[in-house]
Amino acid sequence: PAAAAEATAAAVGRGVWLDSLQRPLDHLDTSLCRRAFWDAAGLPAARALEAAFPAILAELQALVGRSDARSVPESSTAAAGHRAGPFSPYSSRVVTAGAWSDVQLYAGCRRDEEHCRACPLTASVLASRPEFNTVIFGSHFYSRLAPGTRLSAHCGPSNFRLRCHLGLVVPDGCRIRVGSETRAWRAGECLVFDDSYEHEVWHDGDSDRIVLIADM
Repeated sequence: PAAAAEATAAAVGRGVWLDSLQRPLDHLDTSLCRRAFWDAAGLPAARALEAAFPAILAELQALVGRSDARSVPESSTAAAGHRAGPFSPYSSRVVTAGAWSDVQLYAGCRRDEEHCRACPLTASVLASRPEFNTVIFGSHFYSRLAPGTRLSAHCGPSNFRLRCHLGLVVPDGCRIRVGSETRAWRAGECLVFDDSYEHEVWHDGDSDRIVLIADM
């Protein structure tokens, strides 16, 4: 940790990065606005997702085949690397506890026809907003965290995008730190942040947390 902090300080001192907490893996455009969290109220695309929240939640519930998405458990087989219903396990070194899984709608700007047919309104809202369709490194997907999941501090690939999380199923005990600020998700509301900033997640609740992630 000490060596990493020293290297980070040296990189900031040489102008490789502008902030020790903003360290994108691939690209940094120093002309862009530097802000960890963004106000969803000032972003029309985020407001469109919030307006469609009831329908998006209903499609999620239908997708998982239950009347209440809260009742869908993260199975032990999913945690071990096996598919659990429509959710596929997401393998990443940042998952230090628990399980992270997703349902891709658009992966790297490629449309998943099966999942988009199953969630037509969600897909149409995403397709209707140019902000969601012109971004580099963009993906749109349902993201599920099992209780007890911990995602260690990491940075995204670039500051060319913002990452929008629409809270769908949000139990108590879930929080995310971006840069130096920690916030919690709320159902029906968007958290928007620049994931080139260091961020980490804790899920200390007792049921699955599910959000819709949309890049802009």
